[in-house]
Amino acid sequence: MGAIYEVYIDVLAVNNFLVDLAALFAVNLYRKRNMRSLRILAGALAGTFLNCAVFLMFRHPAAYLLVVHFLVNPVIVWFCFREKSKQDFFSDLCVSYFMFIIIGGTVEWLYAKGSGVFSYETALIMAFAVLCAAVLWLGRRMRRTRYIQAKARQNGVWITVRALSDSGNLLTDPYTGKKASMIDRSVYEAAYGAPTAVRLIPYESLGCRHGLLEAVTIQELCFVYEERTKAVQGAVLCLADHALFEKKPYQMIINPQEIE
Repeated sequence: MGAIYEVYIDVLAVNNFLVDLAALFAVNLYRKRNMRSLRILAGALAGTFLNCAVFLMFRHPAAYLLVVHFLVNPVIVWFCFREKSKQDFFSDLCVSYFMFIIIGGTVEWLYAKGSGVFSYETALIMAFAVLCAAVLWLGRRMRRTRYIQAKARQNGVWITVRALSDSGNLLTDPYTGKKASMIDRSVYEAAYGAPTAVRLIPYESLGCRHGLLEAVTIQELCFVYEERTKAVQGAVLCLADHALFEKKPYQMIINPQEIE
């Protein structure tokens, strides 16, 4: 004789809202999407509504889970972050599902350990609060370790930008042998005008096996990190399209070997 389960729609709604909110919140912080809180909230509300609607439409648990995991959740992630590339979209989706697993396991652990002390809803809220605090803490740690201040000087004019130290950037100028960093082209041109004495540097990246970046040599590039300053004379800067930096909290990507 099969077991009979009772599911309360209000509990399902609260559960989905808090889990969706935590997952989208984690994606926004970890992936540095800088989306407004209202958009994250709207995404969580939309996910809750669709989840409850699917639950009422599909009585079979397997059908409900398939529709939620392969349709509802991807749609909500896309709605919130509107990624332009498949790679970024799937990265966001993976982070969100990792958060689903973590918060689900945390809720079950709290509920089992605290059985008779607090309800399932209380365990869910506690897990949500703890994980949000952990994500915020980790986000601050990552920002402190990965972001540094960079100052560039060309034609006697200084500009200051926020830079990301990215281990994936291993660009080297084949003409000078120097390590190369990338800067948002629009930032460079706003300060110094159209680049002159440009040369092309080959590069490879995910989704692009071969490409060419325009590069210039600037008078000086300074990095400020961990209360230290390092200056590089005659530094090489590659000019990358603004789309690479759009909605990002930085305007330059540094070759980490520059600051070692």
